[in-house]
Amino acid sequence: MIFHSLYQWLGVAMLILATAPALWRGGWPERTAAVAMIAAWFGSGLVQNGMQLWGIQIGVMLVDLALLGLLLVIALTSNRWWPMWASGFHGMGVLLHIAVLLDPKVWGRAYFIAGTVFSVLTLAALFVGAIREPRRRAPAGPDAA
Repeated sequence: MIFHSLYQWLGVAMLILATAPALWRGGWPERTAAVAMIAAWFGSGLVQNGMQLWGIQIGVMLVDLALLGLLLVIALTSNRWWPMWASGFHGMGVLLHIAVLLDPKVWGRAYFIAGTVFSVLTLAALFVGAIREPRRRAPAGPDAA
């Protein structure tokens, strides 16, 4: 994968910023989601059709569906709140793919921008959850009953 644009560099920077705290200090939900998001980022780059300028990217949609499934499993099996937000934001991205599939006239730039916004919000949910996780595991103070 070659980085041709500033957008790609910013995307990988946001991915690293969100997943590094999750891998470093998170529990199993944060680490699992971080590894899955990294794999989805690289997987999307591998299956994306660079020659296709309009319409849906079926390969990217399948990668996003797989990530959504994993985020939903984490949300339903963990005691964290952030996977619900991440699943919701990522689910909106998957709905965007479906909207373009149903109506190919959806403007390409809107598809790109909305997909980017939902991706950033998904990463932000992981980041906030990873930052808060060490405080959840901190031992109670002397005043705790």
